[in-house]
Amino acid sequence: MKLSSLKIFLLIIIISASSSFVWAQFEPKAVIHPMSYDYGNIVQDSVVTTIFVITNEGNDILKIKDVKASCGCTAVVVGEHELKPGESTEIEVSFDSKGRTGKQNKTITVSTNDPDNSIIKLAITGNVIKKEKSSTLK
Repeated sequence: MKLSSLKIFLLIIIISASSSFVWAQFEPKAVIHPMSYDYGNIVQDSVVTTIFVITNEGNDILKIKDVKASCGCTAVVVGEHELKPGESTEIEVSFDSKGRTGKQNKTITVSTNDPDNSIIKLAITGNVIKKEKSSTLK
């Protein structure tokens, strides 16, 4: 059976479209919960910590390339740097309020190989209140 050039052309288009669709499905997808956290009131000179959870909701390995805090007062620790589809890990964020007062807004930048969401910004906030000095009776 001989196919006409139109049928061959249509067959090539269908195969090309379906192969592009299949390849597009094999990508990592980074999803982080929560995207922000408010510590509320923080007593000056204390360290407070929270956990963000990053999950790979895609169909390929998610690589966490880098995690950086916007300030030296904020430390980050990442559990795993490569996640298979469906896996999660924690990003532990600690804020040191030593020498700070008032409203604090800090960001954490997460870099991944997710083609649609390669840079993710997380936010932490809090209000640092001065430590009350204890009075001593004489």
